[in-house]
Amino acid sequence: MRKSQARKFQNKERKLKERILKGIEKFNEIRSPEAVAELKELKRSQFLIKFSGHMCFTCGTYDYFDDLVYELREVGLKTKILNFKNFGNYYLVSYEILSR
Repeated sequence: MRKSQARKFQNKERKLKERILKGIEKFNEIRSPEAVAELKELKRSQFLIKFSGHMCFTCGTYDYFDDLVYELREVGLKTKILNFKNFGNYYLVSYEILSR
């Protein structure tokens, strides 16, 4: 890959990460401390979010995962949940970016 192509790719990835973080920030403003989202990993068209907070011990927990999808849509990202795993006091949720 040429330097200019690599730079363009890095800029796209940086902008994508900024948009994801903006969606997470809005999510946390509204839902914290019941649910707190944190970006753990971003790889191309998939990313991993850690959810923690009191919601881990309530019914309706999965609604919070969907709520992040709606917050991301507000910043121009169409996403879907791929899978999730419960680790007791937190969840890891994988998302896929469908369109930017």
